[in-house]
Amino acid sequence: MQYRSKHQHDPTKITDIFDGAHYRSLLETPVTIGDEELPMWFFSDPRDVALGFSTDGFGPFKRRNKTAWPLIIFNYNIPPKERFQKKNIISLGTIPGPKKPADVDSFLWPMVQELLQLAIGVSAFDAIAQVNSLIFIFILSLSTDHELFRLFLCYMLT
Repeated sequence: MQYRSKHQHDPTKITDIFDGAHYRSLLETPVTIGDEELPMWFFSDPRDVALGFSTDGFGPFKRRNKTAWPLIIFNYNIPPKERFQKKNIISLGTIPGPKKPADVDSFLWPMVQELLQLAIGVSAFDAIAQVNSLIFIFILSLSTDHELFRLFLCYMLT
């Protein structure tokens, strides 16, 4: 879980998501939830967690008249060779078909509520420092080809 905080940024190369312009700009951006600006910046603490959300529809059967939309989260705080392994992927659930979801917010609302709480901070035990501390967890990337997901999540998380 220390990969993000120990990643060495080289401005001449992009080797990971933490070298990208979006992450680099967040490091200088104060966290704002609703209209309230919190007294901190994104990823200012080495214990802060960066997550990526991904979903895409697929047809699980040959006839493709049914679809499924898995909702998954990746933990970017672990090394690239491990973060996309099955054992490290967080599965939130699946939105059933037969078509693209028309009412995305009914499926995503519980996730958004939890993500907002995580952005405000939650108490967790730091096994290295042997103390309880407040950690902050943020969505760093969003990967979907469905415009409703993008609009809903961008609206709810900003």
